[in-house]
Amino acid sequence: MYIILPAIIVNILSIIILSVGIFYNFENPRGKAIYGYFVVGSMLLYIISLCFAVIYGLFMKHNFYSYILILCIISPFIIGKLVKYETLKKYTIAQVACFIVSLAILLLKF
Repeated sequence: MYIILPAIIVNILSIIILSVGIFYNFENPRGKAIYGYFVVGSMLLYIISLCFAVIYGLFMKHNFYSYILILCIISPFIIGKLVKYETLKKYTIAQVACFIVSLAILLLKF
């Protein structure tokens, strides 16, 4: 449980940070850059904490829902490969959906 709780907290923070980008239009380039740093930091923490949760789920609890979490870990890379500036909001919504799926799995199955 001590490994799963940080993953849940980081997941919630990542959802909040990405949601800010969906609903707020940044007009100041400096504000957009600072927001970008927050997004990168939350994504890195999300990937690292979810990797630990997957390892814990696969080897300690033998939880097969961890395979879905593996897909959630690689989703930022897949979405990042597909996104263009014109479709940024759509893919951000898709990324938030992946984060919500991983949060639901962490809350319900671990």
